[in-house]
Amino acid sequence: MAKNRLFLQLLSLSLLPTAVYSWAFTSLHPRRTSLIALSSVSKSSELWNVEKVDHISEWTTNHESYPNPLSLKDKIPSSWFVGVDDAVAMNVKIDAHETIDVSDDDDDEDGEEHTTVGHRGGINAEAFILAGPRAEISFDPSTSKAAIVTCGGLCPGLNSVVREVVMCLSRQYGVQDIVGIPKGYRGFLYPEEWKSLDEGGVQNLHNQGGSMLGSSRGGHDTGAIVDSLVNEGINLLFVSGGDGTVRGASKIAEGVKRRGLAISVACIPKTIDNDIPLIDRTFGFETACEAACEAIKVANTEAAGFPFGLGVVKVMGRNSGFIAMHSSLGSCVADLCLVPEVDFYLDGKGGIVDHLYERLLVNDKAVVVVAEGAGQKLMAELGAAGEEVKDASGNVLLDDVGPWLCKQLKQRLDERLEEASIHGDKLTLKYVDPSYMVRGVPPNTADNLYCLQLAHNAVHGAMAGLSNFIVGSVNTKECYVPISMVANKRNVIDTSHQSLWEMVVFSTGQPSFQTNEDKDEKDAITTASGGTTI
Repeated sequence: MAKNRLFLQLLSLSLLPTAVYSWAFTSLHPRRTSLIALSSVSKSSELWNVEKVDHISEWTTNHESYPNPLSLKDKIPSSWFVGVDDAVAMNVKIDAHETIDVSDDDDDEDGEEHTTVGHRGGINAEAFILAGPRAEISFDPSTSKAAIVTCGGLCPGLNSVVREVVMCLSRQYGVQDIVGIPKGYRGFLYPEEWKSLDEGGVQNLHNQGGSMLGSSRGGHDTGAIVDSLVNEGINLLFVSGGDGTVRGASKIAEGVKRRGLAISVACIPKTIDNDIPLIDRTFGFETACEAACEAIKVANTEAAGFPFGLGVVKVMGRNSGFIAMHSSLGSCVADLCLVPEVDFYLDGKGGIVDHLYERLLVNDKAVVVVAEGAGQKLMAELGAAGEEVKDASGNVLLDDVGPWLCKQLKQRLDERLEEASIHGDKLTLKYVDPSYMVRGVPPNTADNLYCLQLAHNAVHGAMAGLSNFIVGSVNTKECYVPISMVANKRNVIDTSHQSLWEMVVFSTGQPSFQTNEDKDEKDAITTASGGTTI
């Protein structure tokens, strides 16, 4: 088996006519790769364009490479190391008809016709560099110094990421000079407060919630941060945070590049909202869903304990309702799921009041799961919205949909239920708000494993000299995605295609609220968690 393998799910190849294929690689521009399928008659057609990730050799002089310490260990297969052409397809969902080859008939010198088999038309050619250790690295571990910073809101797994970055640097590469930057980006201004990190100090971090480095919002000063990196001799920077933090990391990487500095900047994206585009999921998301499920089960128990019991659970999800969607499906007891991506209405045919009324009559209980960003438009229309206020990261502070929704449902259902009950029972409403309980807890096993994979692959990429990238899972394979492809974009629930949202509508029996005018983009990039990029 060849050393360089292409980790791509080429579902369409089985549909092509039989032909002899080989893979060839050609450079379109520095470090961007084009994969070519060659037929037996030397005709070619471009298949994949691997998205470029910056490499420090592009802007530094006298760049050296070093053997990876991992490659020097005994009995280590060479196949454990990532080849220069290994890549991950962005989208594995295809239109099989469109991937059927368009053949060219050519006359050879002998006068006979030959059919050229290419792989043309239809296929989405975007791909990403596969993550993992390289046989050669760009930094001397004995002289390297690494820094780690966590920014933005807390999230299950932040401490696990810190732990695993330290463990990978120390155990696998022998980097011993590692520091933690406290209190987010503002901490770069106070190097005297930086914390020295080693294996012993981070050994049990994965069992703790929060971030041992602390965090903050805002405080980003690109010039001052780069100055601090230079002054303190940092050549490896690992940043973990949400969308604003990721944009900040990109600014640092660009500042480093402009100055021609040999500093790699790697980003491990973090948000329990799961709103980073293109990647399958973000770390902490599964733990948050698990915690939300427990709250939903409590609400269901409370609702079942009284006549016409209604449990309403508000979960986090400012612009993306993934926690609400996944926990609704995972709990198996939700009767209504409300998310920011789908506008809903209260009254009339197809409204949520009629739906809940019917459920209460049939089951004597109902459970509603609502994301914090749901219903903002409706609240404004009904005059319940407050003045717009933003936090330090520039996020608009939302109006509190939970209590407002409870009040609206109580007002509308009491009279109808009282008339329908032989005992004159009204709605018994129980409201549960577990918001911060879903993000301040330690990560579960699945998230701990995911944090390990992300952190280790971030280290592998940075040590190889890559920069200005996020590490994430795309179609279940870890890869490096240029930050420019996710900056100022958002992963939201895909409501236009067959996805998890369709399962929510069908399993809860709730109104769809979809219209024929909703977008149905044929080539939309969807994620394993049921999202799409806007």
